Amino acid sequence: MKTILLGTLLFFVFSCSDCKEEKKFVPQTIIPILIGQGNLGGSENIAPQNTVIYDSTNWNTFLNSFGQGTTQQFTETTGVDFNNYQLIAVFDTLYPSPTYNVAITNVTENLDEIVVTYQKTFAPSPISVYAQSFYISKIPKSTKPVVFQLE
Repeated sequence: MKTILLGTLLFFVFSCSDCKEEKKFVPQTIIPILIGQGNLGGSENIAPQNTVIYDSTNWNTFLNSFGQGTTQQFTETTGVDFNNYQLIAVFDTLYPSPTYNVAITNVTENLDEIVVTYQKTFAPSPISVYAQSFYISKIPKSTKPVVFQLE
């Protein structure tokens, strides 16, 4: 701290070294835990979407849409701890063949939001059957909004 006398006024000048250093938020990478991925057949009537599932009621609604054959491949169905986790899910468009796959590639927690980055890859297929790619993961519960970004 420096003291400066100007006329009859006394000023104190503080330098930054006198102030407490503000803590800056450092973005954190979150490692998502895969719940399930694959292709739906179209009869599930799930609209293309990127969504967050915060509770077991909404999760059970999704599970009932999938059918038992699909959910048998999931690592968790009824055991998701929604007190500590939330699910993030990407559902692609329904195509006349299984030519596209979606996958969550990165999750970053920023100061004001969580950014979920996903990619959509093309893989030609001679099969002619309707397919809707999906990818579901769980991440630690947060009150921050989730933003999805296509790579």
